[in-house]
Amino acid sequence: MATLIISTLCVSAPTRAQPEEPPNKGILRVAVYDAAPYGAVGPDGSFKGASVDLWRRAAEAMNIHYELTLVGQMDAALSGLEQGRYDAAVGAITITPERAARVEFSYPAHRSGVAVAIRKETGPMAALAAYARAAAELGALIVATAALLLLIGVAMWLIEKPNRAAAQTAESSVVTLRDGVYWAVVTMTTVGYGDKTPKTPVGRFVAILWMLGSVALVSLLSANLVSRLTAEQVEGGGAFTQNDLIGKRLAAAASSSGAEYLDGQRLSYAKFDNLHDALASVAAGESDIAVNSVGALRHMVAARFAGVLRVPPTLLAPAYMAIALPIGSPLKKPLDRALMKITATPEWRAVEETYFSR
Repeated sequence: MATLIISTLCVSAPTRAQPEEPPNKGILRVAVYDAAPYGAVGPDGSFKGASVDLWRRAAEAMNIHYELTLVGQMDAALSGLEQGRYDAAVGAITITPERAARVEFSYPAHRSGVAVAIRKETGPMAALAAYARAAAELGALIVATAALLLLIGVAMWLIEKPNRAAAQTAESSVVTLRDGVYWAVVTMTTVGYGDKTPKTPVGRFVAILWMLGSVALVSLLSANLVSRLTAEQVEGGGAFTQNDLIGKRLAAAASSSGAEYLDGQRLSYAKFDNLHDALASVAAGESDIAVNSVGALRHMVAARFAGVLRVPPTLLAPAYMAIALPIGSPLKKPLDRALMKITATPEWRAVEETYFSR
């Protein structure tokens, strides 16, 4: 009997000595890359951003629990996934070949691309440069206008030419080709000096047609010029291409999509800890151009550098952003299904727009 009691105690003791289950078992650890408007922490300490909002909706659809952790650098999020510290990473994480070799990506969550930020041009020379760019876009219309003006001037000279002998005594007559072109320019610009006027009935009939036509032509040209100048001011300048990077002092946040793009193009650049520092170097004149993903770039410029920097409308390389996962993660398939359903709804597109229209 004593032997039985001792055996029972020996078997039962290990069961009572087992530690309790960890309190966070079954709770996913999610890194939030600190890059507004995709992911950030608000003044009240709560997580916010387009990617955070999308993750919350996907997690609710999958009925999973999680805890969010803010990380300040892209490499910290990616290395955390590789080392098993995080189960997922959300934020301004662009899909690139370099990152795809380290982690796995979900169904694309946001449209993105590599863009640049440069200093705003101010003063008379900047205004002249903007006018020249707008005029260059209207080159065909300007050439057509000049050709028509010359044609009308020649036509008026030929019409008035037979009347030259009778008109020699009248200083206001169109006697030479120079007079004809001069009259056409003065009439088109509605100056109307009246120092040169046609004398023949046919000449006056052509003059009436040219007066009416030139008013419409000048209005069309002026409206197009003004609209292009306005569009350039609103959109942040003209087009920007890869060739515009050559020979410039470039800046990018370390491990960002901008840095990876510059590495791929084999362009040297200054590395900074974060996007704010890279933009600050451009604002201070220490760098010429900052390169980064377009959403975060526009948001940061609007929030911190609106009076100094601008973001041209063109993208150097279109791309997509997604949620990053460890390679082979069992979360990928259910997460992809949830993201496909959420991002296809008009309701989510409206919510997403609120983040990028600010």
